[in-house]
Amino acid sequence: MVALLQSIGVLAIAAIGAWIAFQQMQMAAVKLQHDLYDRRYRVFEAARKLLAEVTASTRATDETMRAFLIGTGDAIFLFDDSITAYLEEMRLHAAKVTSIGIALETLPVGDERGRAAEVRAQHIMWLVEQATGLPAKFKPALQLDARKRRARA
Repeated sequence: MVALLQSIGVLAIAAIGAWIAFQQMQMAAVKLQHDLYDRRYRVFEAARKLLAEVTASTRATDETMRAFLIGTGDAIFLFDDSITAYLEEMRLHAAKVTSIGIALETLPVGDERGRAAEVRAQHIMWLVEQATGLPAKFKPALQLDARKRRARA
């Protein structure tokens, strides 16, 4: 009878240990999702800041471009290839807006200046469109609803 009670006690302790381990695993998964969300949101915020500056002033300062590059540097590890390609495309458009703007300051009035201004306007319009579409691009990766996250995983 004592051996039976000892066996039941050992099983109870093992079950409690397994339950605690399971709870710790669940908490670790939640912490991982939280940390991942924070890192992804910083990338989103860097992209949003770049778009805000370029669309407001039609130029990205060196400081803004540097902040964008640093802020989005980890994107390759945090997002799928489509988001990283999108961020690179955004960087290229912002750089072209800025470089063409600098060139326009020295170009004389004429056809070449007009063409350059038209190309710059196209890049600016692309960036303006992205300012409204940016949340939709990032929404799947930043979704907070746990049920949707589990469905994607």
